[in-house]
Amino acid sequence: MSKNSKQLKSLCVCSVLAALYVALEWIAAYTGKLFFADAYQLPISCFPLIVASMSFGIFWGTMTGLVGSFISQLMLPYPINISTVLWMIPTVCYSLSVALLFLIFKKSQKPVILSVELIISSLVLSFMNVIISYLNNYILDLSNALLALFLPVKIISAVISAIVFAIIVPPIIKKLKLSGVNIQNKPIT
Repeated sequence: MSKNSKQLKSLCVCSVLAALYVALEWIAAYTGKLFFADAYQLPISCFPLIVASMSFGIFWGTMTGLVGSFISQLMLPYPINISTVLWMIPTVCYSLSVALLFLIFKKSQKPVILSVELIISSLVLSFMNVIISYLNNYILDLSNALLALFLPVKIISAVISAIVFAIIVPPIIKKLKLSGVNIQNKPIT
């Protein structure tokens, strides 16, 4: 199979994963509004980013996060401004940290190691979200009074979701390999 064909398959799968991210982000946002009074959303949208980052490496994982978060931002009922770019940063950092930690830990798919990798990445996402919230509220001249209350909830949720993802992601990556999707051994950097 030619290099262009492999790249095309990676592009197609990552495009589908970016679309899945957008759908899950929308579901999570509206579920959060129902259950958490618009204060928090469940991190279910991280799932396609994990699969893309672990299956296709740094470049494709980060691009999946970038495209998915950009489209998600465009779907919001707000004008495109600096907040649009700011809110893309945590998602891109998350995808990047998942891919880098997966490489650092030698692509191990043991649940304990994956849990550690995903917990660290989820904490990066949680802290980035809080930092961006502060920046966004500062730029828009809003109050930051309640943001500190959400950090413990975000940390607990990050740890729990990371453990769940560490259990369900390895079989999915294995199925991708068996289905003929060409998982790259050497990610594009």
